[in-house]
Amino acid sequence: MKIRAILSLLLSLVLLTMAGCGNKDNPGEGKTDEQIAADYVQTLGYTIVAHEGEPTKYTLEQKMLENLDYMQLWGVQKQEPDAYFGKEIVTYPFIVKDHPLEQQYSPDDYRISVSVMIVDSKVIGGISGPLSKVKNLVMAGGAYSIEGKTLKQIKGMDYPEWLEHWKKTYGKATE
Repeated sequence: MKIRAILSLLLSLVLLTMAGCGNKDNPGEGKTDEQIAADYVQTLGYTIVAHEGEPTKYTLEQKMLENLDYMQLWGVQKQEPDAYFGKEIVTYPFIVKDHPLEQQYSPDDYRISVSVMIVDSKVIGGISGPLSKVKNLVMAGGAYSIEGKTLKQIKGMDYPEWLEHWKKTYGKATE
């Protein structure tokens, strides 16, 4: 009887261990897109202070890339937007601390906002920027990548050079 109890316990432990390892192929399985986005933010070393509002959803179409907001968003992504035409993009916004932009924008005066873009439960990029604590407005001067990098740092081009490339690739820019 005692041996049976020990064997049963060992078998249970083995099964529990196997069940715990079963998710390694798809670590995001069973998580919501918002949890995947939050996990990504934390892997970048940022601390989430708040979930900032509702997620936004849109289906990316080439015509959208003529709009300055989408141009700035996609200008600081490592990937070009072509791969995501026709796909639904969901963006989750967070307020974070421990972000590189805190070196430029004092935490006394600004909060750092990051938004993580997800397609088919996979992170495809994101954006960041300072928000004034006084007026809760995004600062002028363009967008930053989720890592706090500028368009030049991401694309290796100055804005006029990049804009010319963008117009040839995605159509007339609205300025």
